[in-house]
Amino acid sequence: MVRAHFLNNQLNYILLLCCLVTRIFTSIHYIEDIDSLRFAYSVIDEYDILKLQPHFPGYPIFCLLANILYEIIGNLGIVFSIIGGLSTFFIIYFTLKILKIHFSSKMGIIVVLLLFFNPMIWLMGNRYMPDLMGLAIFIASFYMLLKVDAKSNFLGIFLFGILLGTRLSYFPLLLFPIILLLKRNNRWLLLSLSGLLGVFIWLLPLVQMMGFENLYLAALRQTSGHFLDYGGTIITENNWIIRFKYLLNTTWSDGLGGYWANRSYITLFISIILLLLIISTFKNFKYIINKNSNIKYLIISTLLYLIWVLLFQNIIYKSRHVMPLVFTFVIILSASAKFLFQNQYIFQRLILSGLILLLALLTINLSIQHKNPTAIKKLSNFLKQKNDNKIIVSIPLINYYLKSQNIKGEFIDVEINSEKKILNIINKEQPIFIIGNFVDKVNGYDAISDTSFYHNPYVNRMWSSINLFSNQKL
Repeated sequence: MVRAHFLNNQLNYILLLCCLVTRIFTSIHYIEDIDSLRFAYSVIDEYDILKLQPHFPGYPIFCLLANILYEIIGNLGIVFSIIGGLSTFFIIYFTLKILKIHFSSKMGIIVVLLLFFNPMIWLMGNRYMPDLMGLAIFIASFYMLLKVDAKSNFLGIFLFGILLGTRLSYFPLLLFPIILLLKRNNRWLLLSLSGLLGVFIWLLPLVQMMGFENLYLAALRQTSGHFLDYGGTIITENNWIIRFKYLLNTTWSDGLGGYWANRSYITLFISIILLLLIISTFKNFKYIINKNSNIKYLIISTLLYLIWVLLFQNIIYKSRHVMPLVFTFVIILSASAKFLFQNQYIFQRLILSGLILLLALLTINLSIQHKNPTAIKKLSNFLKQKNDNKIIVSIPLINYYLKSQNIKGEFIDVEINSEKKILNIINKEQPIFIIGNFVDKVNGYDAISDTSFYHNPYVNRMWSSINLFSNQKL
């Protein structure tokens, strides 16, 4: 017993080191999209929700940690990768506790490797985003809320309050375990105080920094914008077929490494093994959830989050919102792995080893591609080489990104949903660059050349292909 405990501790230290080293090695040292830009500005420029640095709710816990590390290290890419590496470690650590298995066990090794080499978890571990840290806090809180131990329960509720200041949109994931806790524990006042403490730790400094009125107005304006304007919710993107299609696509391909049109054949072999595991899951589902009630509760929590994400998150353009769904799928498939070819252990080990090897190849390849500039960054590098006396026509978000990269010129914002055309900017001698398919928006414009910038959409879905038109030769 003592020896097993010592072995698991040693393995945890090795895992922590591997998580940090691998994520630091695949750090990205450029601003890959508009969301990353806002979090980068909150560290290197100024933390200000009014300036959308970052947007509401401000993610103060994540940004505070990033700012502290940046003061010590001074390298933005490494800072976010350290947070990603630590988050990956705690995701794995608390997952093993939820499943009630040891690292050194057969199933423990499978769980560790499938999470460590999961493509979405690895890529999010390098992004300038709080999602992975939020997932780690959710899993830790989930584990503690389900324990029959008062101290753990209070800490779980406290972490729920911390989660609200790290990744607010993950709150539905903890509603069910909190309800279970309140049903069996009548110390509601103390539990509420513990949760409020977790909230006040980040909310009170935020109010002091921003001012209550400014924070309230920012919350009102940006929350309204998210749900009613630009947030990609069911209100603004109400085609259910498209929403379900992208939910399936991003969960299967981005999250699990499954095959989709025009993807690598590696993903085809991964898909075959995943399908075998899915069949095994269906056959043994009742046994799996009965043996460990934590898995059953995790599934219920994930279903609540699924409803939330389908209705109120931008799953069409931002695949990161499905990460909690991916996590639960990995756990369920891991639990069913031991039933795969149950009486043919050599074949079982070959299949599972093959899955882990192929996932590792896929994920490492994606993480290396991630180090290369995204389409918007390539466009930025291209325009930086052009004369400052130029006009750039695009949507406000792209223009904002380009300005942040010190691109000089006159910027004109396009109103996508308006029939209004842009007049009186045509000067035959002046370079005019139109970014996106908006040539018809510019009155009298004659595009004589065009080009496109690409990156792998399975690295980042946002703006994976950008078209550029010009009235001069490029």
